[in-house]
Amino acid sequence: MKQIGMLTIGQSPRDDLIPGLMNILGEEFEIIQAGALDDLTYEEIQDIELNPEHYILVSRMRDGREIKITKKFVVPRMQKQLDKIEAQGVRLTVVMCTGKFPQFKSNGLVVTPSEVLKGVVEGSLKAGKLAIVYPTKEQIAYAERDFGREGITLYADSVSPYEPEDVEGLLRRLKAEDPDLIFLNCFGFPLDIKQKIVETTGKPTIHSSGLIARVLKELI
Repeated sequence: MKQIGMLTIGQSPRDDLIPGLMNILGEEFEIIQAGALDDLTYEEIQDIELNPEHYILVSRMRDGREIKITKKFVVPRMQKQLDKIEAQGVRLTVVMCTGKFPQFKSNGLVVTPSEVLKGVVEGSLKAGKLAIVYPTKEQIAYAERDFGREGITLYADSVSPYEPEDVEGLLRRLKAEDPDLIFLNCFGFPLDIKQKIVETTGKPTIHSSGLIARVLKELI
């Protein structure tokens, strides 16, 4: 059986994501999971300083509760968990987050979705209006820096993938904005949110985890 490592910035297992990924990958794949925060309690995570300059990330506990952390805090823990995954013989691992990450030390391939997804976004829309949906409002400020380019008009919005409270509002705003392409910029967005967006807007929509699952299937 082919093995793929899945390294989450939160806690494992990610029972919310794995079934959808397996539908794309197929039964011949075995998923080896690890989470950067596996050994921390919810209370300990709440004490992490959320400095916007350290890039705020959104993930979840294994019990489903949403959490916010920073890349500065989580990257060293991710390396330790990657080492554990590779100790089991895994040579292809995906970081289950669309944020930007440094090069990890690895005996194989480590896929960081940010670069792959940005390439697809830029290759799909050379000019026009791009709507980016983030998992938290704090990340909206990163839109221009990460996706701004000549010929592109940006619209950024947010909704929680784990505790969504205003999906209907998001749908109304996206329809009113009438973008040419919509990008769900979080690995945790469930497929049903994409389906609702497509049904409401009729616009092509990139679902991060679904696209990356297809890339992994090609790589292994």
